[in-house]
Amino acid sequence: MTRLARCHRLLLRAYPAWYRRERGEEMLGTLLEASPPGRRWPSLRDARALIMGGFRVRAGQNQRLTRAANLRLAVLLGAALALLWLVAGDLTDVILHWTHTYSPSPGIASEAVYGVLTLAAVVAAWFAPRPVVAVLAVAAAALYVSWGDRIMAIQPAGLLILLAVLVFGRERLPRSWLWLAGVVFAADLLQGLTPANPLYFLYIPLVFVPWIILGIVVLWAAVDARPLIAMAIYIASKYLFVSALSYLGYGVVPLASWQWYLPTIGAAILAAAGTWRLRHQVVL
Repeated sequence: MTRLARCHRLLLRAYPAWYRRERGEEMLGTLLEASPPGRRWPSLRDARALIMGGFRVRAGQNQRLTRAANLRLAVLLGAALALLWLVAGDLTDVILHWTHTYSPSPGIASEAVYGVLTLAAVVAAWFAPRPVVAVLAVAAAALYVSWGDRIMAIQPAGLLILLAVLVFGRERLPRSWLWLAGVVFAADLLQGLTPANPLYFLYIPLVFVPWIILGIVVLWAAVDARPLIAMAIYIASKYLFVSALSYLGYGVVPLASWQWYLPTIGAAILAAAGTWRLRHQVVL
């Protein structure tokens, strides 16, 4: 295969997999025939046409689903992202404890168990049969309630039950969203580990990662607004619950602080913008 053909195949990945299976070879042949002899790289015009065409096809996929189905998938992704943030916190505690403490701790062992079980439930939402996802999610929720603090267990248990219910819809989470879940989980996990001396150099770069992710999702809303709604749920989950605990006098963090109010307002704006954009992407 020539370099030009490899470059065209790479650009064709802008289209969904099902579209490439049906028309990819035909499009590739047409592009190669139309290219001048000896060309090794696609022209800017061809590259732009392929990328924009792929975006248009991906945007059209939302229109095949009802508004309710799209909202269900958006909320399901938001619950998955919020759970990955909680799992990252649990696994960070476990890793730091096992690498810096030599005495066993029953609490850390419990944290490791329901952290891994929750991670398994989230991953299963993409790949496993729906009953398996529900069983994993309900089991993890039960462990959070029975092994941990009952008040602090409200958030993870509620998100897990939401995951177990929403996963029974007809449509599964798109595989194209896996990168977002993976990046969010890796960033949260590494950010929790940066106090450890070998990883301290990652602290500054990781500060910018959430903003980069948010910028990508905002731009992605032109094609698919559902991840934007999911990010709003993710951001709200990180701040609203803690703010509510402080308001109730649970003593987690000071309540009167802009660091809780501004993200909450931002999450509301993102949710409103994503819902408005989704209404214009859905025709049913």
